[in-house]
Amino acid sequence: MFTPSAILPNPPDPALRQPFTTAAFLPLFACYYAFAVLVVLPHTFVLRLSLVPVLLWQAWKCLGLNYSAGLARSLGLESAARLNHWNFAYVIGVATIVLRSLEWAFTQKSLRRYEPLANGPNAPVERRLSVTNVLLDAFDLVCNQRGIGWSWSSKPPPRASDPLPSIASVVARFLIKLVVFDASHYLLQYIRPSLNDPAGDTLFDPTLSPIPRCALAAFFSLCGGLVVYTTVDVMYHFATLIGRVLLRQPDWAWPPLSDRPWTSTSITEFWSFRWHQFFRHTFVVYGARPGGALLGRPGACIGAFAVSGVLHDLGIWGLGRGIECRTTGGFFVLMGIGAALEFAFKRLTGRRVGGLWGWVWTVMWTLGWGTLMIDAWARRGIVASDFFPDKHRPGKRVVEAIIALSNQ
Repeated sequence: MFTPSAILPNPPDPALRQPFTTAAFLPLFACYYAFAVLVVLPHTFVLRLSLVPVLLWQAWKCLGLNYSAGLARSLGLESAARLNHWNFAYVIGVATIVLRSLEWAFTQKSLRRYEPLANGPNAPVERRLSVTNVLLDAFDLVCNQRGIGWSWSSKPPPRASDPLPSIASVVARFLIKLVVFDASHYLLQYIRPSLNDPAGDTLFDPTLSPIPRCALAAFFSLCGGLVVYTTVDVMYHFATLIGRVLLRQPDWAWPPLSDRPWTSTSITEFWSFRWHQFFRHTFVVYGARPGGALLGRPGACIGAFAVSGVLHDLGIWGLGRGIECRTTGGFFVLMGIGAALEFAFKRLTGRRVGGLWGWVWTVMWTLGWGTLMIDAWARRGIVASDFFPDKHRPGKRVVEAIIALSNQ
């Protein structure tokens, strides 16, 4: 009987992965950059297609690397157990490189970067194709997930006069979210110490009756959501500061990544622009477009979320304890179903989901299903992660200070 393993080798056993090294990862990144260079240049379609087998083979080899073990070795640590969260991010990173490179491989028209626009109804001006510009534009392309200033962006090119946060504001947001991140993480570890074990544990405390058990698990899920939200934003603020201060890049190249997701009054609003849009283009290319072609707008919604679910399931696989599609992938599919239900509600009533009841609906649907996904992560030990030396955790100090004041 035919099976995929008749063509492809078995996936790397997480227990047998070798420690990550830059030398082992460099060939994959070189392929990634080569695709970026070629897609900027015209008449390179055949050459790009010829590189696809090389890309896939190098990506397969990189899945056999343990990023956490390599990081622990470089830091002089005996165990990588409390750094395993980096494997989650690493596998998603490898998958993103493959998906973006494949998109560029099959793109018929070359991608072009635009010069910043001044005030007025100016048409976009493409950058000249010189050797220096091509190499720099390719580097920008591999780092540019949202298409800012590129022909493939779904939004118009930014204008140099568009008002954006000052550097001082970015620094303040970076510091505040860093504290919120660590405080949310520490609350999980403080309230339920068994979560702070690399072996992992469930969010649902079996010693409690059902209602308090589910309520506490939902609170843990809220803390987990804050950890994810602030993690992404902290990294983006840090990258913004490097880009604007050290590399002297213009402010329009670094617009905000998210927009107060806690104010969302519908599932559609939450995922359309309030939550971070880092992977939006990839989800549109591989999920929304084929799903929309088959089933219209509902298919586009569910298709985009299904791709997101697969990507996050791959991250779970990176932790080395298997995947759990029914909770992790299922969460994102259910978000697509929620958005489709809102579209159906609008068609039936003529009104959009919104207001106070829209906010309640968004919180209940997202937090309810999200609790099962965060629980899957917690059972794989991801809460038992170290981001700071224990003596220098900013959020832990804030939480402990509040507890001390409340006990006086």
